[in-house]
Amino acid sequence: MSESPRAIYCWFDTEYTGLDLDRAELLEVALIVTNESLVPIGTKPMGIPLELLTEDGLCASLTTPPRSRISRHVLENYQALLERCDREGRTLAEVDSYLARYLDQFDGANSKDPSDRPILAGNSIFSDYFLARRYLPKFAQRLHYRRLDVSSFKLEWLHFYQGKPFRKTGNAQLISQFYPGKDPITGDKHDAYFDIQASIAELAFYRSQLSPPRS
Repeated sequence: MSESPRAIYCWFDTEYTGLDLDRAELLEVALIVTNESLVPIGTKPMGIPLELLTEDGLCASLTTPPRSRISRHVLENYQALLERCDREGRTLAEVDSYLARYLDQFDGANSKDPSDRPILAGNSIFSDYFLARRYLPKFAQRLHYRRLDVSSFKLEWLHFYQGKPFRKTGNAQLISQFYPGKDPITGDKHDAYFDIQASIAELAFYRSQLSPPRS
């Protein structure tokens, strides 16, 4: 029997203007690509502004939409995020191009066979995929047809295994313990890059609690 191909995981998170996805607009996106062991594979492609790149990935703010199109909850609770967008925001076309260019550095991103492309991963990843399909078409067309949702592991861990929650908010030390990348854990909630670092760490935590795969 031939060996299964190694996976490339495309960890992705978005911050957006409200919970109604049919009306939501993007405020921030972040991306980290890892191997199947969850170790980030950082790259610095030509053509992407250096201020958007980190050791492990990429994070970009979008141009702020009019306040009238932003939910009251976001206006009241996401002030730091909105300030980043006001100060550093870029157009959807720019950000889509940067995300696509970043993924192009990895095997399979431009494959005609969707099963060869990087697998989108994150927490509650359907919302992020929905918005990517809507606003970031170049990026979305480089993705695998399957998605890895850490929320599924979370539900199994909490309800089937009766495990203790992996509490991420305000817990940089715990995330640092399980996050295998180079970037420090400096953000918190309402920060897309923090969210994907935390999601990678959370899956690493669940793996550490369960039996390893047979060789």
